[in-house]
Amino acid sequence: MFEQALMETEWRELAACAGRVDDLFFPVNESDFARVRAAKAVCEGCPVRAECLAYSIETGQTEGIWGGLTSRERRQLRRKWKSASRRAS
Repeated sequence: MFEQALMETEWRELAACAGRVDDLFFPVNESDFARVRAAKAVCEGCPVRAECLAYSIETGQTEGIWGGLTSRERRQLRRKWKSASRRAS
């Protein structure tokens, strides 16, 4: 448990968004395309983008931009993973 918490902290410190105090990654409405695009632009070059996305899916984050994906995009990805997992079983 402690080791997992340490790993979560480590990737967050390396994130391109680390230290940001604005709410860029939590738009009120995902239809605010300019804001979503701006958040995704930060994620695009992030060295821990995959870890961020995995964390958001594993912990069920329902709001915000995580790993460069909106909540809607993450739901779609989660459905694809579940479907592929069922087919592989």
